[in-house]
Amino acid sequence: METMQSPDGEPSPAQSMLEASERRWQLFGPTHLPYRILLLAKMIDRVTTQHVRDRAAMSLAEWRVISHVALMGQCSAAEIAEAAFVDRSEVSRAVAALEQRQLIQRDPNPRNRKSSLISLTGEGRSIYGTVREERTHMYEDWLEDLGVEDRTQLDDALRTVMRRIVLGNPDALKP
Repeated sequence: METMQSPDGEPSPAQSMLEASERRWQLFGPTHLPYRILLLAKMIDRVTTQHVRDRAAMSLAEWRVISHVALMGQCSAAEIAEAAFVDRSEVSRAVAALEQRQLIQRDPNPRNRKSSLISLTGEGRSIYGTVREERTHMYEDWLEDLGVEDRTQLDDALRTVMRRIVLGNPDALKP
């Protein structure tokens, strides 16, 4: 990776951030992979939060609702919260904001009169399509240096860690 410098010879903002991130990465060493996974997750969260705020004027919670509805089809807020592993109140606030912007609509839930089923409006589907395409390109850029075999191995390794966490802590993971 080449060093990025400004015309005055100082490190660029990107280079400075990379150096700071490398220091954070080394804090606990390779035996603390959960720390590194959390650090990476927080970085991804910040970048993706900025992206959906800039491109769609919405919060990451609102984007999660839109993307889950797009992938799951018509569903309840409780189903979204469970699938996204987030608090139901976060989903409820996002649903209210998206409904106000007319990006989603609610219909009666025949299985549960206390809840409604959420679906995307035409505008919601359009925004999802545009933002999702950009995010796909962003993710591909992040993974550019990993070949297909590396990606498969990484996915398998992360799934293995996930399974150990679930099997070892089922009560802590209940919604």
